[in-house]
Amino acid sequence: MSQLLSLRDRKRTETWAALHEAAARLTLENGPDRVTTEAIAAQANVSARTFFNYFGTKEDAILGLQDPSIDDAWLADFKVDANLLEQVSRLLVYVVHSTEGGDGESLRMEVVQQFPQLRQRRFAYFLKVEQLVRDVVTAGITDSAKWADVAHQHRAEDISRMIVLIAGAPMRYAMQESAHAPTLDNQFAALTTANALLREVLPEIQ
Repeated sequence: MSQLLSLRDRKRTETWAALHEAAARLTLENGPDRVTTEAIAAQANVSARTFFNYFGTKEDAILGLQDPSIDDAWLADFKVDANLLEQVSRLLVYVVHSTEGGDGESLRMEVVQQFPQLRQRRFAYFLKVEQLVRDVVTAGITDSAKWADVAHQHRAEDISRMIVLIAGAPMRYAMQESAHAPTLDNQFAALTTANALLREVLPEIQ
């Protein structure tokens, strides 16, 4: 049974990748406005109906986007009582990566560089990322004795939104710094520098 599931998962991964590659290459050849879901499906050798089992829109297929997720191991290590800036900024980077499926980062970058209007779709997924991370932070604050006084004065949801927005600054800085090679390791390395810089800057602007 486990082998059957493994084969099924492998087939699903292969179909997802084929649709993404077909969508991206058709876009580079013809532009996003002239690409249809039917053409993407045909190029990937699947039915047009199958396309929507994998992607909600053609833009999602072109960019290789999928709903954000957080691994249970990351959740187990997440604590709101210490080093929250580092934890949340790293979690944001990690969850952003979860939205970008497949191994075709160079292809995705080429598409976005040639058709920057597609960045808006990526931004829509980043809003999903922020919401997912806010939910994690909110749950942690609600259960934390350290945050009890602040949570008594403000809603936990509002506190977590502010925390995520602040942590999003070094996250974006790190992604810009590592844009030439946007691997998880490179982004985490740049994030360490970005968080240190933010800590130096914050006292000067208060």
